[in-house]
Amino acid sequence: MIALVIGVVLGAVLVSLLLSPIETLGWWAGWYGEGLEHPHEQSHAPYKRIGGDKRPWQYVVYLDGIAKVGAVNYDDVQGMLDGLSTALPNTVILGDLMPYSVRNVGLTEERTFARFWRRMFEYKVEGRRPLVAFSINIRNLFQVLVAADPRYGRVYGRGEGQVILTSLLRAGYEVGSQVPITIVGYSGGVQIGLAAAPFLKRALGAPLAMISLAGVMASEPGLDVLDRLYHLQGTEDHIPAYGQALFPGRWPIVRSSHWNRLKRAGRLVNISMGPMKHNGAGSYLDHESFIDGESHQARTTRVIAGILADISRPEAGRPGIPEFPGERHTRPG
Repeated sequence: MIALVIGVVLGAVLVSLLLSPIETLGWWAGWYGEGLEHPHEQSHAPYKRIGGDKRPWQYVVYLDGIAKVGAVNYDDVQGMLDGLSTALPNTVILGDLMPYSVRNVGLTEERTFARFWRRMFEYKVEGRRPLVAFSINIRNLFQVLVAADPRYGRVYGRGEGQVILTSLLRAGYEVGSQVPITIVGYSGGVQIGLAAAPFLKRALGAPLAMISLAGVMASEPGLDVLDRLYHLQGTEDHIPAYGQALFPGRWPIVRSSHWNRLKRAGRLVNISMGPMKHNGAGSYLDHESFIDGESHQARTTRVIAGILADISRPEAGRPGIPEFPGERHTRPG
């Protein structure tokens, strides 16, 4: 009996994996009705920018990790975004995108299995049946793999780039203004942002940087268009190492890869966040865990705000490296 259950579970995972590119390919083929230039007006997540009527010196696009289900953020994420908005009076933050859908459609909206995902979301929020609720993470993880797959990644990046571009324009971004844009990605959100980066750069030609909060990423062409990649990682977080192990382009011996060219050019900045974990208690956004009297969430917000402040400084030119007591900065190779 146990073997049968395990077999069914493994079969379901295999089928889900095989079907994971369907949404991306269907969007490209026009199955959902929207054109390539504009996401479906009726299906995208409600637009929300954090910061009201700020006079923008920069725009920040936040792409959450694989637990994301739609436009609404978890409390810990929203706490960080609100903290960034308070610390940066001239920064407009877009925090409602669904990175794991090229149509920006949440799992609980307009989907055949929306009812199922709503139930999984309830379980996750209430902390019940964690193994079952983890199906959300599995589903979104497969989308990360689609974005990293050379067969589908360019299509995924084209769709996600269009979603981000549309949100930027709705937030008042002026094409040709050269106002800097920074993508802040958490875990798998970094891979999604890298897939979209070449299309954003081509469309806007503006300074483009990325802040990786424990990002899991492949060696992507998007690395070539970034002014700089800031990678934040805790000493107790080993999840980002999976990307380094699984994607050959991240290996040191592949010297011509996008990743290794980024390192040699000095455009990668590693920042140690201290004893933080990838998720859950003790994670980067946990406001109940502390280092030297400062909560993890406050510390993470402060570090990211410092980087963004440096990027947005008009007279700064190329972004420098902000210094934070207690964090270690290294610049590989």
